[in-house]
Amino acid sequence: MKLPRIASVVAAAAIAPAVLLASPAFAADAPSASTPSTPTAPTAPDRSPEGGPAAGNPADKPAEDPQATKDRAAIQAILADPASGPGVREAAEKALKGTAADMRHFLEVVWQQVQYTDDRVRVTQIHSTGGTAVKREAEKALRAGTHAALKEFLATGQHKARYEDDQVELFRMLNGAGSGIRAAVEKLLGSGTPEQVREFIETGQHNVRASDDRVELSRIYEGAGPGLKAAIDALLNGHPSNAELREFVKTGQHKLRDEDNTVLIWSMLNNPGPELKKAAIAALKGTPEDRAAFLKTGQHEARAKDKAAEEAAAKEEQAKKDKDKDKDKNGSTGTGTTGTGTGTTTQVAAQGTGGNGNVTAAGGSAPLANTGAGSENAWFAAGSAAALAAGAGLVLTNRRRRTSAEG
Repeated sequence: MKLPRIASVVAAAAIAPAVLLASPAFAADAPSASTPSTPTAPTAPDRSPEGGPAAGNPADKPAEDPQATKDRAAIQAILADPASGPGVREAAEKALKGTAADMRHFLEVVWQQVQYTDDRVRVTQIHSTGGTAVKREAEKALRAGTHAALKEFLATGQHKARYEDDQVELFRMLNGAGSGIRAAVEKLLGSGTPEQVREFIETGQHNVRASDDRVELSRIYEGAGPGLKAAIDALLNGHPSNAELREFVKTGQHKLRDEDNTVLIWSMLNNPGPELKKAAIAALKGTPEDRAAFLKTGQHEARAKDKAAEEAAAKEEQAKKDKDKDKDKNGSTGTGTTGTGTGTTTQVAAQGTGGNGNVTAAGGSAPLANTGAGSENAWFAAGSAAALAAGAGLVLTNRRRRTSAEG
């Protein structure tokens, strides 16, 4: 036999046992023509020279350790918790990208450390926006310095404190409230739960207050000036929101009312009294409150002062006229007395000329004394009258003698 043929026989003899041993198993596992085929078991992944999975098959990873699987699930639950702060989320995501040891370290050490920081930040934020009671309890938790105190405040303390602040807020709402707000607040103070009170303060009060604001606008309209009335009409016809109604009632109306008040005060400066003018100018230079006070009370006080001043001036003028009348009356009486005295003196002279020897009675009459002359003047007047009488007698005697001589 040739050498190549001998080699072929030897090779066939060598592999014959293997073929015979494998044939029954293959025949048993081979699918028949009447049954569907099933996928074969996956082959082992190719290995890289370093012993890991071959490049190009990232999905083909070795099975994860059971503990690592539990840790991964726990970290994912932490991420899903709304209470987890930003610091916890950042550290958790970093741990999930790491090894099993990284995840275990996060759960055992890092999580609590970062959660404490996040909780402290949350308490600080709540403190900054809270009411009096919330601030008080937040400060207690922050001063305690323990994670347990922070957790207790976040879980229960803040809610109790907020309910206390909410009740104070309800009482504050009663100050100047309309009928709707007053009824709602009294009901909540009597039987409201913390949740109901919080809901009313956050949202419910606004609808109730809007109804009260519309009633208030109707009341304001009755006594408003032209500018304010026009603004109210425009607001109500424009389908305002609750916030717009509240803003107008709270602030907007006051500016418009002051403008109307200013126009009204200017109109009073047309021929005013001095006090009214002074008060009106002071109000125009002052604040809106000054102008409102002037229209409510100040103008009436100023008008009363002007009226009192006018009445006092009228009384003074009347008193002056009465005084002048008295002076005129007294002056006429004095002139008549003087005339009487003068007439008496003339009468004495005439009596003396006629030869009446009753000089003493005429010369010593009372009118001469009433002129204010002294006793010497009286005597001088009497002597003069006697001299005139004597002279007249001498003239008469001489005429008689001439007549006798001529006859």
